[in-house]
Formats: sequence, C-alpha cells, structure tokens
Amino acid sequence: MTGFEVIVRRAWRLLLITAMVMFNPVACRVVASDVSAVVDSSASASPRGFPLHNERFPAYREHARAYITERAMPSRSPMDINQNLPFERAAAPGVAYRGRFLLLHGLNDSPAVWHDLADALVARGFDVRAILFDGHGSTPAEMLDVEWESWLASARLWLDDWLEPGNDAAVYLGGFSMGGVIATLLALDEPDVEGLLLVSPAYRSSLNRWLRFSGVYKLIRPWVFGGMILEDNPIKYNSIPVNSGWQFYQLTRALARRWRDDGRIEQPALLVMSSEDSVVDTRFTRRLFRKRFAHPERRMLTYAPDVAEEGSAAVGDTYEVVQKALGTREEVRDSRYVDMRILGQSHLSLTNAPDNPLFGKSGRVLVCNGNEYPIFMACMRAREHWFGAQHTPSPDGVPVARITWNPDWKHVLERFDEVFDVDTTMSVEPLE
Repeated sequence: MTGFEVIVRRAWRLLLITAMVMFNPVACRVVASDVSAVVDSSASASPRGFPLHNERFPAYREHARAYITERAMPSRSPMDINQNLPFERAAAPGVAYRGRFLLLHGLNDSPAVWHDLADALVARGFDVRAILFDGHGSTPAEMLDVEWESWLASARLWLDDWLEPGNDAAVYLGGFSMGGVIATLLALDEPDVEGLLLVSPAYRSSLNRWLRFSGVYKLIRPWVFGGMILEDNPIKYNSIPVNSGWQFYQLTRALARRWRDDGRIEQPALLVMSSEDSVVDTRFTRRLFRKRFAHPERRMLTYAPDVAEEGSAAVGDTYEVVQKALGTREEVRDSRYVDMRILGQSHLSLTNAPDNPLFGKSGRVLVCNGNEYPIFMACMRAREHWFGAQHTPSPDGVPVARITWNPDWKHVLERFDEVFDVDTTMSVEPLE
C-alpha cells in the first residue's frame, strides 16, 4: 500500500468517525481498537425514543412496555409483549448471596431467551437483570435504522450502575449469541466483571462472506426475504432487515480490533455451543477460546451429534471430530437423542429448559423457518417431526423442525456450578 493510499484510508476513517459522532452523540463509539465506552450518562433513550437506561429499573421496564405496545406487530398479544420486556429478579432467600448477573440477548431476540437460566441463577443466589436492546421486541421494521453502538451503550450504562462505588456485590455478565459479543467487549474493558456465561456466542458468523457487504446491499434491498414474512414466534423476529446483519457485523469487527490489542479474558467463563449452529462459526470460537480465555476456571461445552450408530448426516462437526480436537478445559457432549426424535442441538436451543412452556419438550411454539419454502410448509403441515439444527436432513423424509430446548439442561447447570464455585447444598438460616 502506497503512502498516498494510507493517507486516503485514514482520512476516510476520520470522516466516518466524525459523521458517526455528529449524528448519534448518545451512543458508545469504538475508534480503531479502543473500546472504552464514551457514554452520556444522562441519556435514558436513543434519539428515536427507545429506552436505553433508567436509574429505576421498574420505570425503564414501563418505558419499554409503552414503546413496544405502540409499535408492536398486530400478531403480538399483550402476553407476547410482556414476554419481550426487560426483567429483573432478586436472588432467592435461604441461599448464600453470590452477586448480580446482567443478561444480554441476541440479534432479533428479546430478554425472554434468558427466562430459564435466570431462574437457575436466582436459585443459586444471584440477582439478575435482562435488558432489551434498541430495535428489538416490537417489529422487525425497527431494525431498519438501528445502530449497534446503542446496544453497547445501553449494556455499558446498566453495567456501570452495578459497578458504582458502594455497590460491593460481585457483577457477572451473561450473553446469548450477539449478547455474547457485547458481554465479551465489556469484560475486556472492565476488569471488575467477575465472570462470563456465554451461550452460542456469535464471535464470527458463518455468513461473514455476505455480511461484510451488507452495508451496501441494505441500500439496494433492505430485507433479506424481500419484506416482512410470517411472524409466528412471540419472542423473536423471523423477518430480517439487512441492516441488522450489517450492525451485527460491525459489532464483531469492533471485538476483533479489541482482540488485536492482545486482549484476554482473565475472568472465569463458561461457553456453551452447538457444533451444528447455523449462525456461528464454531471452529473460530474454539480457536478463540484456546487463545484468548486465560482463567484457570474456564470451560467450553460443545454439543455435537454422535452419528456412528445411526449413520445419518450432520450439518456441522460430529462428536468424533470435536472429541479428537479437544483442548484443555473443553468438553463435548452428544447432542443426538433419537429416542426423543432429536437429531442435534441448534443455535437457539441451549438457553431453554425441558419444561419451558413455549419452547420446551411440550412447548407450544414450532419453529420451521430458515428453510426453503417447500421444506418450511411441509414442516408446518406435518403432524410428526424430527428436531434438529437448521438445515438438518431428515433420515426418513419426515420433516425436521428446529430443536428449541436442551435435554442435557442439568449438565449445563452442573458445569456452571463448577466454573463459578457454586455449592447448591449450602443454605442460609433465616434471621429470627
């Protein structure tokens, strides 16, 4: 690269940064490899009015309710709206108090992805807060002009609340998918974070070769599927604006720049993922875990299908492949339960317990989207299904729906207890 080209690139970068600051002064900005949040602490909403923060969580929740209700899709009932709201829960009485968990959801998701794990955290003595990111919870159209900096800024504001002088409780971060990227950025920037719970962390997308051009493509074709499609999931968008992918890509690039500064996660961390994840480049995640996660109490749990006996195809690395490549503090578990018609685990299944009323073993939501239209319709019309990751082939022609819960739920909680040194047998005597 010539000296002139270097000057042009630097000038162009400076111009972009200046424009970003001018048009959205509230949001957190990432310049080069510096991820220090520059946040207006007085801001409680984004420029378009989406609630980012409030010193009183109940007021923040009600602000979110009003915003979502006004813009919600007609298909969303008041109960659905309630599912999408941010929530907080206090640690259970009678157990040793262990601190606070700030929970961050994924792209096109809502805080509802955390309900089951939040219950488990509360039972183990943690306070929890699950926040809602700008553009989420109401209608996919809100994602057409959202910016990733507002997501990072909101998370930073809530984290700062709990790290203020005088708040002595240990603070932890939980991140699902995109929320895992945000949690990792914050943990790299804030050594007072005590640990990380990361489920399907989307450090690099398997669609990166397309996402890198989505900033241009969104100007030509704003929607992935040409517009809004059937919205039958009460806590997640099915329709995908191209801009949401572009914002996610920029967020992952911000983390990549931070890693280049020799960033390392020095806190205890539990990573849980499926080798058949259709969203995440899981091989990249494994490499990142080995290179960048340094604490002795770290653990990566990967679910992969053991196809030896059945011989049916997988859409990612098999149990045998993952097992042969296991590193220190890594574990692989079989994701295939043929007796329950489960062929493997998906991106979205690992946060849900078997008894989840929407997505559990007897849940009322069937997820068929993400496939070609004929396959989607066959899945919707079928009375019997296999369950697996997106694009999992059927062994006998019976349609495959998305698996939305984890049969190995108890094992995940056991690994959590080990990583975070939780003794579930301990109790606290009530005061007289």
